[in-house]
Amino acid sequence: MNQHIAQMTLVVADYDEAIDFYTKKLNFDLIEDTPLTDTKRWVVVKPKGAKECALLLAKSANETQAKSVGNQTGGRVFLFLHTDHFDRDFNNLLDNHIKIINGPRLEEYGKVAVFEDLYGNLWDLIEPSNKSEYFYSTAILKIKEVEKVSFALDELKILRQHILLEAGNVSFELKQSKEDPTVIVIWECFKNETSFQEHLQSAHLATFLKTNLVTLQNGYQTVNIY
Repeated sequence: MNQHIAQMTLVVADYDEAIDFYTKKLNFDLIEDTPLTDTKRWVVVKPKGAKECALLLAKSANETQAKSVGNQTGGRVFLFLHTDHFDRDFNNLLDNHIKIINGPRLEEYGKVAVFEDLYGNLWDLIEPSNKSEYFYSTAILKIKEVEKVSFALDELKILRQHILLEAGNVSFELKQSKEDPTVIVIWECFKNETSFQEHLQSAHLATFLKTNLVTLQNGYQTVNIY
């Protein structure tokens, strides 16, 4: 037996505004736009690279259908858009002023954010994780001067924001010792060792290191044991 879902119906208020949103803002491909009657069209769109399931954009034809526009799942996340590059596509959402409901956040299954389409339908944007290739690292830093602890922490927080935007970064956490506030522990995870090496060559890391605020006491490559 060989089966798959070929299309899903997405009820819309207007064909052209829906096409405009999905093709120009989400960068989907318009697969078909065929007139069937004076008021009905067969409109199909697909995410780039999609091999099977497509969206059939169906204009509401009566009051009952109109009530379902933007609320086909009663407020739950309706559609799940997988991507091979979360940061690229998340930034595209921001650039197109698409409403972000929550995220980005890291889950066991990958990096995810929830966004809203033009009608209010909720979507998950997900880059699935490939944990077998994840590269974990732990570093122990020492802030050189006690009087510069606050300044060093501010600079580390700025560095963290840059690192979280790296395409290969999965997570980056900063911890401070309770016993010695000059001791900083970094837990970081990258998609693979290549991503980690690219991180080490990044301009923002080089800029931080030039501040000469910290020394590296120890560094470890680590693995998850559960």
